[in-house]
Amino acid sequence: MNKDIETIEDVSLFVSKFYDKLLADDSINQHFKGLDIKSHLQVIVDFWSTILLGTQIYKNNTIQAHKHLQLKKEDFGIWINHFNATLDELFEGDKTDEAKSRAKTIGLTMRYKLIGE
Repeated sequence: MNKDIETIEDVSLFVSKFYDKLLADDSINQHFKGLDIKSHLQVIVDFWSTILLGTQIYKNNTIQAHKHLQLKKEDFGIWINHFNATLDELFEGDKTDEAKSRAKTIGLTMRYKLIGE
């Protein structure tokens, strides 16, 4: 049995493993070309630790940060599949379930706001 997400280190672990999957997937990794991955990963850790742990570190506008990307409807399904698979490999419990639920809501909201679908 895996432990649940409890610390920023846990968030950092799942974000790192999640991005390993995204960057290895040729169907979505074009969105990360030219990006300073190390800096980006810290922003994503800040985002998820704010959401899951209440750290209040993340202060950016998530929609605005993604407006420049040429995202397609399929990208959101790929993103959520990798996200859930990563969590399933590493963690289990209420906070992990919350992360999956919030990711689904975030993905649907972003898809609607960014591409209207």
